[in-house]
Amino acid sequence: MFLDSEKYPLYQYDYGAAYIWQRLSLLGLLGIRTFYLQCSDTLSFQELYDCVVFNTDQYWKSRDSDENIQIKKSRRFRQYRQQFERNHPYLSILNPFANRLISFRVWLDSWLQMDHIDKKLFQQHNRMRLFPNSPIKTRNRAVLFILFTNHFNYSLLVTCIKLIFVIEAISTFHNVILLIQCALVLACSIIAPYLTIHGQMTEMNEKLIKLLEKIKYDNHYQITAIELKQLRFYLNEHTQLSRFVLYTDKITWSEALYYYALISIPINVTLMCELIVEDIIPETKFLFITAGIIHAVTGVFPFLLLADMSSDFHSINDYLPAMQLQLKQSKHLRLKIKYDDLYERLIHGKKIAHTFGTLGNLTFRGLFEAFFGYIAAFFLTLKVYMNEQQIEHNR
Repeated sequence: MFLDSEKYPLYQYDYGAAYIWQRLSLLGLLGIRTFYLQCSDTLSFQELYDCVVFNTDQYWKSRDSDENIQIKKSRRFRQYRQQFERNHPYLSILNPFANRLISFRVWLDSWLQMDHIDKKLFQQHNRMRLFPNSPIKTRNRAVLFILFTNHFNYSLLVTCIKLIFVIEAISTFHNVILLIQCALVLACSIIAPYLTIHGQMTEMNEKLIKLLEKIKYDNHYQITAIELKQLRFYLNEHTQLSRFVLYTDKITWSEALYYYALISIPINVTLMCELIVEDIIPETKFLFITAGIIHAVTGVFPFLLLADMSSDFHSINDYLPAMQLQLKQSKHLRLKIKYDDLYERLIHGKKIAHTFGTLGNLTFRGLFEAFFGYIAAFFLTLKVYMNEQQIEHNR
């Protein structure tokens, strides 16, 4: 792998690539062990399959005809054009510029507003298996995220193939591309279930809080049969989604995130110390900075999303006691006891969140504590590097 750097100057960057590869290969092995060496009938695998593969297949099965899609776009274009002329009468004079802006907005909203599919077919018939009550907007966002990731990965591979024939430092460029692809796998594996669960929990919480706010400020309010049905539905869905989070964390994610934290923190700390202390050439420094940024973003951003998902499950704590006071009739007793049990679990029970193994819960507080652990590890490692530099300087 290491060629003569004097004869092939650009191959000197392969040393930097080897440094990154030797340390990040552990993360690759961890990913293979987590996602590829497990049975396909486990809940964690089925959850990923349902969010990534099955939902996307149902999306394409619900695709509308090209004529209907064009009709929807034309109708949307006329609507946006009229609105643009009312709001910006002077800019509307510039027809080519205005039409380009409106066309881009129509194209974007046609995907966001689901003009490409039959909404009724997608929502009522082509449902997900594990998340049959997931809102249609949430499912659409998950599909768009998967499509965007696939197109980005394809563009990355095409660019890599073209540049390999131009750039002489093949190993360096290849390892950077491989690092980005590993980051995409990690991001998709976490973000796709997050979008599904977060979207469903957000919509249910909004409806429940709206109902509970109405109950809270009216002591004489009588809960109707429809509202009781909504309360039972929320309780069942909350319990089901909590089971998905806790059980998949127990069988898959807890151990994987634990090892990821134990591997990632030393890698990132070492990269930072190498940049600060070691005297390395600018090109290798740029390689280290790129690897450090990608590694930090792909580690922190998905974890923030998982912490936000945990917050969704506990966001109704303040509203449940007021609702308990309104369940006065004898026919409400069973539901009242169930919500009392839910409130007890949310306040004093195990956090509905992913975990770093035995290190703690993956919540915002847990991430804050992990950040202080990272700072402590960084300064301890930096002190070791500085001592070694001082010893070498004295020699």
